[in-house]
Amino acid sequence: MRGNLLVLWTLLLICSLGCKQIAYKAPPPATASTYFPQTNGSTWQYRDSVYGLATDTFPLKGVKNDVVSFTMNGSTTDFNGLVCYNSTVQSQLYGAGTAYNAVFQHKFFLLVSSPPWGFTTLEVMVDTASVGYQWYSTPTLTGMLNGSPVIAYNTVLEKNITRVVNGIPYSNVVHTGTNFQININSNGFHNIANFDFYLAPGVGLIEKDANYYGYLNETETLLSYTIK
Repeated sequence: MRGNLLVLWTLLLICSLGCKQIAYKAPPPATASTYFPQTNGSTWQYRDSVYGLATDTFPLKGVKNDVVSFTMNGSTTDFNGLVCYNSTVQSQLYGAGTAYNAVFQHKFFLLVSSPPWGFTTLEVMVDTASVGYQWYSTPTLTGMLNGSPVIAYNTVLEKNITRVVNGIPYSNVVHTGTNFQININSNGFHNIANFDFYLAPGVGLIEKDANYYGYLNETETLLSYTIK
Protein backbone atom coordinates (compact mmCIF):
# COMPACT_ATOMS: atom_id res chain seq x y z
CA MET A 1 0.00 0.00 0.00
CA ARG A 2 2.78 2.34 0.94
CA GLY A 3 4.50 1.54 -2.36
CA ASN A 4 1.33 2.33 -4.29
CA LEU A 5 1.03 5.69 -2.52
CA LEU A 6 4.63 6.49 -3.43
CA VAL A 7 3.95 5.69 -7.11
CA LEU A 8 0.78 7.80 -7.04
CA TRP A 9 2.61 10.74 -5.43
CA THR A 10 5.37 10.48 -8.08
CA LEU A 11 2.82 10.49 -10.91
CA LEU A 12 1.05 13.52 -9.43
CA LEU A 13 4.38 15.35 -9.12
CA ILE A 14 5.26 14.61 -12.76
CA CYS A 15 1.82 15.78 -13.89
CA SER A 16 2.16 18.94 -11.81
CA LEU A 17 5.53 19.74 -13.35
CA GLY A 18 4.27 18.93 -16.84
CA CYS A 19 1.19 21.12 -16.49
CA LYS A 20 2.97 24.05 -14.86
CA GLN A 21 2.52 27.18 -16.89
CA ILE A 22 5.72 28.64 -18.27
CA ALA A 23 5.88 32.42 -18.54
CA TYR A 24 5.74 33.46 -22.20
CA LYS A 25 8.84 35.22 -23.39
CA ALA A 26 8.36 37.91 -26.02
CA PRO A 27 10.63 37.77 -29.06
CA PRO A 28 13.54 40.23 -29.01
CA PRO A 29 12.70 43.63 -30.51
CA ALA A 30 13.51 44.18 -34.16
CA THR A 31 16.91 45.83 -34.44
CA ALA A 32 17.64 49.40 -35.42
CA SER A 33 18.81 48.39 -38.91
CA THR A 34 15.51 46.83 -39.97
CA TYR A 35 12.47 48.33 -41.71
CA PHE A 36 10.61 48.13 -38.40
CA PRO A 37 12.83 49.16 -35.44
CA GLN A 38 11.37 48.25 -32.04
CA THR A 39 14.31 49.24 -29.86
CA ASN A 40 13.42 50.79 -26.51
CA GLY A 41 13.59 54.59 -26.53
CA SER A 42 13.36 55.01 -30.31
CA THR A 43 11.09 57.91 -31.30
CA TRP A 44 9.26 59.13 -34.40
CA GLN A 45 7.38 62.36 -34.95
CA TYR A 46 4.82 62.70 -37.75
CA ARG A 47 2.72 65.39 -39.34
CA ASP A 48 -0.79 63.94 -39.55
CA SER A 49 -3.10 65.76 -41.95
CA VAL A 50 -6.75 64.67 -41.98
CA TYR A 51 -8.98 66.08 -44.70
CA GLY A 52 -12.69 66.76 -44.51
CA LEU A 53 -15.17 64.47 -46.21
CA ALA A 54 -18.80 65.56 -46.54
CA THR A 55 -20.25 62.07 -47.05
CA ASP A 56 -22.93 60.04 -45.33
CA THR A 57 -20.61 57.08 -44.82
CA PHE A 58 -17.88 59.06 -43.09
CA PRO A 59 -19.20 62.48 -42.03
CA LEU A 60 -15.91 64.07 -41.00
CA LYS A 61 -15.82 67.74 -41.96
CA GLY A 62 -12.97 70.19 -41.81
CA VAL A 63 -9.24 69.74 -42.26
CA LYS A 64 -7.29 68.79 -39.14
CA ASN A 65 -3.51 69.03 -38.87
CA ASP A 66 -1.83 67.23 -36.01
CA VAL A 67 1.67 66.39 -34.84
CA VAL A 68 1.94 62.91 -33.36
CA SER A 69 4.95 61.33 -31.67
CA PHE A 70 5.62 57.65 -30.95
CA THR A 71 8.15 56.41 -28.39
CA MET A 72 8.98 52.73 -27.89
CA ASN A 73 8.65 52.11 -24.15
CA GLY A 74 9.92 48.54 -23.82
CA SER A 75 6.58 47.06 -22.75
CA THR A 76 4.76 44.29 -24.61
CA THR A 77 1.11 43.30 -25.05
CA ASP A 78 -0.24 39.92 -26.17
CA PHE A 79 -3.16 40.13 -28.63
CA ASN A 80 -4.47 36.59 -29.15
CA GLY A 81 -0.93 35.21 -29.32
CA LEU A 82 0.51 38.08 -31.36
CA VAL A 83 3.01 39.67 -28.98
CA CYS A 84 3.44 43.37 -29.75
CA TYR A 85 5.88 46.00 -28.58
CA ASN A 86 4.17 49.07 -27.18
CA SER A 87 4.81 52.69 -28.05
CA THR A 88 3.63 55.71 -26.13
CA VAL A 89 1.68 58.07 -28.38
CA GLN A 90 1.39 61.81 -27.87
CA SER A 91 -0.93 63.81 -30.10
CA GLN A 92 -1.23 67.60 -30.07
CA LEU A 93 -4.98 67.28 -30.76
CA TYR A 94 -5.94 64.13 -28.86
CA GLY A 95 -3.44 63.74 -26.03
CA ALA A 96 -1.73 60.53 -24.93
CA GLY A 97 -2.37 56.96 -26.01
CA THR A 98 -0.71 53.67 -26.90
CA ALA A 99 0.05 52.03 -30.25
CA TYR A 100 1.39 48.55 -30.89
CA ASN A 101 3.55 46.87 -33.51
CA ALA A 102 4.84 43.37 -34.07
CA VAL A 103 7.16 41.34 -36.26
CA PHE A 104 6.16 37.71 -36.76
CA GLN A 105 7.28 35.28 -39.47
CA HIS A 106 8.70 38.13 -41.59
CA LYS A 107 5.41 40.07 -41.41
CA PHE A 108 5.23 43.57 -39.91
CA PHE A 109 2.05 44.54 -38.04
CA LEU A 110 0.64 47.88 -36.90
CA LEU A 111 -2.20 47.77 -34.36
CA VAL A 112 -3.79 51.19 -34.07
CA SER A 113 -7.06 52.96 -33.45
CA SER A 114 -8.12 54.03 -36.94
CA PRO A 115 -11.31 56.10 -37.36
CA PRO A 116 -13.97 55.36 -38.33
CA TRP A 117 -13.25 51.64 -37.93
CA GLY A 118 -11.84 51.57 -34.40
CA PHE A 119 -9.00 49.20 -33.46
CA THR A 120 -7.45 47.69 -36.58
CA THR A 121 -4.62 45.27 -37.34
CA LEU A 122 -2.69 46.26 -40.45
CA GLU A 123 -0.09 43.98 -42.03
CA VAL A 124 2.16 46.53 -43.67
CA MET A 125 5.05 44.48 -45.01
CA VAL A 126 6.62 41.08 -45.66
CA ASP A 127 10.36 41.70 -45.67
CA THR A 128 11.21 38.63 -47.79
CA ALA A 129 8.62 39.32 -50.51
CA SER A 130 9.26 40.57 -54.04
CA VAL A 131 7.34 43.23 -55.94
CA GLY A 132 3.89 41.97 -56.86
CA TYR A 133 3.62 39.59 -53.91
CA GLN A 134 0.08 39.51 -52.46
CA TRP A 135 -1.34 38.13 -49.25
CA TYR A 136 -4.59 38.51 -47.33
CA SER A 137 -5.09 39.22 -43.63
CA THR A 138 -7.76 39.90 -41.04
CA PRO A 139 -7.74 43.63 -40.20
CA THR A 140 -9.49 43.28 -36.83
CA LEU A 141 -8.86 40.99 -33.86
CA THR A 142 -12.25 39.31 -34.30
CA GLY A 143 -12.50 39.27 -38.09
CA MET A 144 -15.65 41.37 -37.79
CA LEU A 145 -16.40 45.09 -38.04
CA ASN A 146 -19.74 46.33 -36.71
CA GLY A 147 -21.07 42.80 -37.05
CA SER A 148 -19.87 42.28 -40.65
CA PRO A 149 -16.91 40.16 -41.87
CA VAL A 150 -13.85 42.09 -42.98
CA ILE A 151 -10.74 41.14 -44.93
CA ALA A 152 -7.65 42.94 -46.20
CA TYR A 153 -5.70 42.26 -49.39
CA ASN A 154 -2.07 43.38 -49.19
CA THR A 155 0.44 43.89 -52.01
CA VAL A 156 4.13 44.76 -52.30
CA LEU A 157 3.91 47.57 -54.85
CA GLU A 158 7.51 48.85 -55.08
CA LYS A 159 10.93 48.09 -53.65
CA ASN A 160 14.27 49.91 -53.51
CA ILE A 161 12.74 53.24 -54.49
CA THR A 162 13.66 56.74 -53.33
CA ARG A 163 10.91 58.64 -51.52
CA VAL A 164 11.17 62.30 -50.53
CA VAL A 165 9.20 63.06 -47.35
CA ASN A 166 9.10 66.58 -45.96
CA GLY A 167 12.13 67.48 -48.04
CA ILE A 168 14.26 64.51 -46.92
CA PRO A 169 15.13 61.75 -49.44
CA TYR A 170 14.98 58.16 -48.19
CA SER A 171 16.51 55.33 -50.23
CA ASN A 172 15.77 51.59 -50.49
CA VAL A 173 12.15 52.32 -49.57
CA VAL A 174 9.50 49.61 -49.73
CA HIS A 175 5.98 50.66 -50.78
CA THR A 176 3.05 48.39 -49.91
CA GLY A 177 -0.71 48.76 -50.24
CA THR A 178 -3.71 47.40 -48.33
CA ASN A 179 -7.23 47.02 -49.73
CA PHE A 180 -9.73 46.95 -46.84
CA GLN A 181 -13.01 45.15 -47.68
CA ILE A 182 -16.24 44.39 -45.82
CA ASN A 183 -19.21 42.07 -46.43
CA ILE A 184 -22.42 43.75 -45.21
CA ASN A 185 -25.64 41.69 -45.04
CA SER A 186 -23.96 38.85 -46.97
CA ASN A 187 -23.98 40.94 -50.16
CA GLY A 188 -20.35 40.19 -50.94
CA PHE A 189 -17.12 41.95 -50.09
CA HIS A 190 -16.58 45.47 -51.36
CA ASN A 191 -13.81 48.01 -50.86
CA ILE A 192 -14.15 50.67 -48.18
CA ALA A 193 -10.54 51.81 -47.66
CA ASN A 194 -7.06 51.73 -49.15
CA PHE A 195 -3.81 52.32 -47.31
CA ASP A 196 -0.34 53.00 -48.72
CA PHE A 197 2.73 52.46 -46.55
CA TYR A 198 6.31 53.55 -47.20
CA LEU A 199 9.08 52.08 -45.05
CA ALA A 200 12.81 52.87 -45.03
CA PRO A 201 15.57 50.66 -43.57
CA GLY A 202 16.97 51.89 -40.29
CA VAL A 203 14.05 54.31 -39.96
CA GLY A 204 10.71 52.50 -40.17
CA LEU A 205 7.47 53.98 -41.44
CA ILE A 206 8.09 57.27 -43.23
CA GLU A 207 4.63 57.81 -44.76
CA LYS A 208 1.10 56.43 -44.53
CA ASP A 209 -1.75 57.52 -46.82
CA ALA A 210 -5.36 56.52 -46.18
CA ASN A 211 -8.21 56.63 -48.69
CA TYR A 212 -11.77 56.04 -47.48
CA TYR A 213 -14.50 55.34 -50.05
CA GLY A 214 -12.24 56.61 -52.83
CA TYR A 215 -11.29 59.90 -51.13
CA LEU A 216 -7.82 60.73 -49.79
CA ASN A 217 -8.56 61.29 -46.13
CA GLU A 218 -5.28 61.19 -44.26
CA THR A 219 -1.58 61.66 -44.94
CA GLU A 220 0.92 60.93 -42.18
CA THR A 221 4.53 61.91 -42.95
CA LEU A 222 7.70 61.64 -40.90
CA LEU A 223 9.13 64.86 -39.48
CA SER A 224 11.97 63.55 -37.32
CA TYR A 225 13.17 60.34 -35.68
CA THR A 226 15.77 58.91 -33.28
CA ILE A 227 16.60 55.21 -33.47
CA LYS A 228 18.31 53.74 -30.41
